[in-house]
Formats: sequence, structure tokens, C-alpha cells
Amino acid sequence: MPPDPAWTSYLSARGTALSSCADPGVAATAIGRAEARLQAYLGMGQEQARAHARRCFLYTGDSVFHDQLLASGSTDLLRTIVEQTSVDDLPFVRERARGAVAVTLHYGAATSILPLWLAMAGRNGMIPQVAVIQNSRRDPHVMLSAERHAELADCGFPFADLDLARLGEVAAMRRALAILRHGGIVLIFADGQLPQPNARTFTCRLGRGSLVLPRGAEWLARSADVPLLPLLLRPQGDGNRVVSLNACGPLDAQRALQALIDAAMDLDPAPWSRWCCTAEHF
Repeated sequence: MPPDPAWTSYLSARGTALSSCADPGVAATAIGRAEARLQAYLGMGQEQARAHARRCFLYTGDSVFHDQLLASGSTDLLRTIVEQTSVDDLPFVRERARGAVAVTLHYGAATSILPLWLAMAGRNGMIPQVAVIQNSRRDPHVMLSAERHAELADCGFPFADLDLARLGEVAAMRRALAILRHGGIVLIFADGQLPQPNARTFTCRLGRGSLVLPRGAEWLARSADVPLLPLLLRPQGDGNRVVSLNACGPLDAQRALQALIDAAMDLDPAPWSRWCCTAEHF
């Protein structure tokens, strides 16, 4: 079978992006920060932490590459990437009459690929409606433009963009609840928003340390009376695989988030871009 030209083009562009030289000072700072966290939280020795920290920096570039593809890349190329993403047996596909809160982490290319995979599943009739909760308050430039969002929908990736900053938190949550109660899927990134002062939070274990996460996913699932579905985008060869952990009720939300963190870090700490980003969660 001849190779897919679009997939070959994607791998070539990705390789070029990852091999590009960063500013030495920026790279050294990011690698040093990741190395210190890996030693502090996961108990790694200096040599092992240094090796993983360099891979952290590489994978951060990989995430940025995919974010740029999502923002302005060829929609045909995006379709090929999603079609090449394998998937576990997902319970919401079997139980189509009930919605679910899909919860994930900023792990590798999950920020860009997972919403598109769910959107394509919605377009193919596997899910009634898909929404993604985001927050542009800290950095509006990370969000898709209205024009790009419409282009993606026209090209087979329809999803509701529930931006807390643009819609307001109350309006965004009302729309999310309506989608869930009609059997849809709402995707939320557990580590995508910093907990507000005095807000109720979950404290999860991260090696020898802890990670504080907001309880938005648990609140949504409890309010809509739907399950939580932990999803992880796992690197697999040149592509990725959507992995579904055990679905659970809202009362087990902290256990579900802990399982997500454990699954990601046990597999490989490097693709988790938070190791090379700001430290407010830690």
C-alpha cells in the first residue's frame, strides 16, 4: 500500500519543527527548571532527570507545533492526523443515550488532537454534540479565532467552544450542562485553569509532591448527573492513541484525576508540557 502523502508531509514538517534550534538561553532555563522538578517530585537522580528534562523541552516544541497546526494548518492535514489516531473502546460510543464529562491533561498533543478527534466522532454520528471548555483570560492569543473555528466546523470538526472569558462562567456552564443533558460530550482539561483563591480544589499526588486542581469537572458531572470519562492521548509510534480509563461517578472525581496523572507519568513524564511551563499548579 503506497504511503499517504498527507501523512508523509505531516511527519516531515513535524521532524523539521522538532529539530529547529531554540535560543540556547531559553532552552537552558526551561531544561534546568524541568530537571529540578523531576528530581523534586519524582525522585530522579541528576543524570536521569537531566535526560528527561531535555525530552520535556523537545515535547514542549511538539505541543507548540500541533497547536500551530490547529490554529492555521491545512484542514486536510488535520483530518489525516485524526484519522491516523487509534482509539480504545470508548464507553460513550456504546452508551449513546447518556452524556459524559471527558476530562484530560495537557499531555503532549492532547490540546489540539483530542478535541478534533471528538469533533470528528460527533460529525460521524457517534456523539450528539461536542464542546470544549477553555479560558482565554490569561492569554487570548492561545484561542482559535472565530473564523478558524467556523472553518474547522465546515471541514468536519464541529465543536462548541465554551470560552469562560468570552461567554462568562455562568453562561458557559449553562451551555455545557445543556449539552451534557442531551447526551453530548464536554471536554475539560483538568490542569488547564488555575484554581481561584478560596475555591474548593482537589489535591492529587505527583510523585513525592502534590498538584492542586480545580473541581470544575466534578461539578459539571454532578450537576448534569453524568459520568466522568478520563481520557489520555498516548504517544504511539509516529502517532497517538486515545486511551480511555475507567469511567466513574462524580463522587470518584479525585480518584479519576489521580488515575490520569499516574497513567501519564508512569508512561513517560516528558510529553507533559507543564513540566516546562509555569509552576503555579505545584
